[in-house]
Amino acid sequence: MDLKMQIKTLETLYRIVNGRMPESKTSQGKPPFKPRDNSGVFEELLPEQTGVRSEGLLKMFSALSESGEICPHSILVLKGGKLIAKADWSPFTSAYPHVSHSLCKSIVSMAVGIAAKEKYISVNEKISDIFPDEMPALPNELMKKITVRHLLTMSSGVRFNEVSAVISKSWIKGFLSSDVLFEPGTDFMYNSLNTYMLSAAICRRTGISLSEYLDRRLFGPMGIDDFYWEKCPDDIEKGGWGLYMNIYDYAKLGLLYLKGGVWNGVRLVPAEWVTDSVSRQIAKPNSPCYDGYGYQIWLTHRNNGFVFNGMFGQNVFVFPKRDMVIAMTAGSSNLFPKCRAMKIIEEFIENGANFSNSPIKDFRYANAAALRTSLADARFGEPLEIKGRQSFFSRLRQSLSRIRTDTLIPEAAEMLDGITITLEKNNTGLLPVLIRIMDGISEQGISQVSFAVKSGRFILRIEESGTSVYIPVSFTKEPAYFDLELGGSSFHVGSVGSFISDEDGFPVLKIMLCFVETSYTKILKFIFGADGIILKLRESPQLYGALDEAAGMIMPSLKDSTKKTVETILETDIAEYKLKSFLEPTIKGTLKMN
Repeated sequence: MDLKMQIKTLETLYRIVNGRMPESKTSQGKPPFKPRDNSGVFEELLPEQTGVRSEGLLKMFSALSESGEICPHSILVLKGGKLIAKADWSPFTSAYPHVSHSLCKSIVSMAVGIAAKEKYISVNEKISDIFPDEMPALPNELMKKITVRHLLTMSSGVRFNEVSAVISKSWIKGFLSSDVLFEPGTDFMYNSLNTYMLSAAICRRTGISLSEYLDRRLFGPMGIDDFYWEKCPDDIEKGGWGLYMNIYDYAKLGLLYLKGGVWNGVRLVPAEWVTDSVSRQIAKPNSPCYDGYGYQIWLTHRNNGFVFNGMFGQNVFVFPKRDMVIAMTAGSSNLFPKCRAMKIIEEFIENGANFSNSPIKDFRYANAAALRTSLADARFGEPLEIKGRQSFFSRLRQSLSRIRTDTLIPEAAEMLDGITITLEKNNTGLLPVLIRIMDGISEQGISQVSFAVKSGRFILRIEESGTSVYIPVSFTKEPAYFDLELGGSSFHVGSVGSFISDEDGFPVLKIMLCFVETSYTKILKFIFGADGIILKLRESPQLYGALDEAAGMIMPSLKDSTKKTVETILETDIAEYKLKSFLEPTIKGTLKMN
């Protein structure tokens, strides 16, 4: 990596520390998605009909829901290709596509396997031969040794990574011009730009985009037509991240690999490629979750399956011996979850009492009913409420009670009708910080907030960057939904409000905004104190607490001298204060009553 890139990295870090976004925009803007009816995608059976006990599944779901580390959004459980359990933690819903983060690396591997079968590419081919026109005049000698296999196994050793990509206009040239930290193939160093180069290689060799290639060879035959893949500044799919797809389609791809690359009797991915992909190609030492790495696929630590894995808890777990696939989207509180979900799911998988070799005939229907009714009422951020068997009339009364519940306005909310809050100057916004950083979206800050009750609904009007955003808020179990358009992207958001008291007894209006297609949740707290109004904004996942984890991703892109400079910057009290203020801002406001 040359001196110019080092300087850009320091400039970008300085901008972020001071609450400003990188100057480059790395995405064209996410389009609006439409909801999808997923009924009939998989045949649905009671767990016992496939030899799985409902009480074991309910225990697993409950443990996943109770862990503050996991924060699930949606989960599907397949046994023998049949859907035996599903849950959406409201306001999150599986009706919409959900970001994959690094889960899509496994899908890029599928594309490489198909392309290799069609002779477009070879795993032993050098990337310098695929991109001869992009190589620097005096390339790094180790760079000339890197093959497609090294990219697949995360063993290229290239410095150029996600952070570098945020500040670079040409990712291919940036990658090929970068330093290489070790002999390719001798060590493991996770780097999403390895996967990007695989995406670029497929585009270069096939003459079409990665999305088009997968649509023709894989997605189309599998009935997957509702997806979106972000592209780099050169109009190439990011590959290692940026894919939005429905969780039902993630589950389909897990089922495809469970069946060895065959879908509805038709082979879509070469059998030998599937075998190689889920075999240990390179060891990943000292990992509490995984026992090794295949071709962009993780191998479970207990050697009972494999995982398509993405940060913040996006996973497709595949367990061949149980003939099961478990797909999950989430907003984990950790950048890289500490294996809690993996441990809970493996405990369920390895407990023989949860399974039978044949359909279970002498089971209690009350257990199956408890599983379904408990999962049907899952709420994000809350432990799963375990429910007993309900009669038809109980369920009918419950469904009727939910009709028009969004018209219910608490007295405290009615009292806010007509009030406007003018906020002090700030650089925060409604979009989650990581979206702003990765997409280079600058916001001028929230300047004003108004409250209104209209037609039985509580509405927030937020003035941000010269734009008025109207947010309906529900105070019941049924969230309100709206579409937020900022920074050239569109996001479907579910909102839930409540009134609480802070530690000093002052009233607080808490509004939770769930960006249902992403891993992110934004929380607004309006504190009505003795000295005026304060707005606190927090996010889940909590990025401030994830900075130490992110440092492991940032530092490999820097040389030793720059690392020392970065460490010096980050270790100062003022830098810590600025970062805290940017990621978890507290803003004073002035109240005005109309």
